[in-house]
Amino acid sequence: MANQAQDTSRTPTAPYLQVQGVTKTFGRFAAVDDVSLDVARGEFVCILGPSGCGKTTLLRIVAGLEEHQAGRIIQDGVDVSSLPPSRRDFGIVFQSYALFPNLNVTDNVSYGLRNVRISESQVMINVRRLLELVGLIDLGNRYPAQLSGGQQQRVALARALALSPGLLLLDEPLSALDARVRAALRSEVVALQRRLGVTTIMVTHDQEEALTMADRIVVMRDGKIVQVGTPLEIYQEPATSFVADFVGVMNFLPGVMAPDRRHVVYGDCALAIAPQDGPPDAGSAVNLAIRPEEVIVVNGTAPETNVLQTEIEDVEFIGPFYRLKLRLSVCGAAQQELSLVAYISPKAGVSVSRGGTLPIHLPTDRMRVYPANGRGPARAAHTR
Repeated sequence: MANQAQDTSRTPTAPYLQVQGVTKTFGRFAAVDDVSLDVARGEFVCILGPSGCGKTTLLRIVAGLEEHQAGRIIQDGVDVSSLPPSRRDFGIVFQSYALFPNLNVTDNVSYGLRNVRISESQVMINVRRLLELVGLIDLGNRYPAQLSGGQQQRVALARALALSPGLLLLDEPLSALDARVRAALRSEVVALQRRLGVTTIMVTHDQEEALTMADRIVVMRDGKIVQVGTPLEIYQEPATSFVADFVGVMNFLPGVMAPDRRHVVYGDCALAIAPQDGPPDAGSAVNLAIRPEEVIVVNGTAPETNVLQTEIEDVEFIGPFYRLKLRLSVCGAAQQELSLVAYISPKAGVSVSRGGTLPIHLPTDRMRVYPANGRGPARAAHTR
């Protein structure tokens, strides 16, 4: 995954923004439920989650665009909880860009600057600097309708940064763009954020955006934060089966914890797991989880444990790898037509075709164990 080698130069320091016990309800529905979060100065944080999880509501509360019933927002040591948006130090970029269609690029970017006490010449110096930053220096006289989606988003970003805010808020800013433009603009936004050092919070439902852009990811579900961590931690050590399933692709095998709590019983098979602290109780229903890229094809001498025979249901050539859909052909009646996904390199020297058989190995140090209800804490069945 991108971002696995973490940039130590961007390690968070002291908190710049503190969200303390914030709650927002609509009738009986808690859109944001007792959420607390610290964001360091200069940090890039992505709030990730499915539609309706509360991420955009939380962002709007930070901006003062949405009132909350409980909790505090502290920015740079100042409690801004009761301050209107106009008195908070932030810039914001919306998914819809929200540019003024009757103003050209220069006037859109300078709009906020003209409301502060600086000279016209200084306004134009600042606008030119911002347009250079976002790569639009030659498009100052164009109107939004004359720009591509990516260019409009760059204008919106420049306008948000015009007053040098201490906090930059991004509300799914790239979701309206096509895939190629979105990928290019991701790296541009991160490079700009690093250059300026502005504390940034971005809301997204796109896991790839979060993994490639963020210093830390905040995963939300049902108005609550379920995990906070670096992209590497979120991907490799998901705290719940929801996080494991939402971020990346994950295979799940239902089973029961064996009496020795060193195996998970699946049908007629006992799958070994690595030693762990506080394993689930013997006899409890659990799910074994493993990423597709961690499924190993047995090509030669088979390991002693966790080897399963499978039938290849489907083959997709993705480029760097084959995506295989494998149906288990062992473990008795419990298989219930269960399928696994595996990513196999074309250079692995393995023949893959629909209807063929393939032995696979599930490494003990690559599997995680979760309570079957899907909401409890992860039980790390691996050591990395």
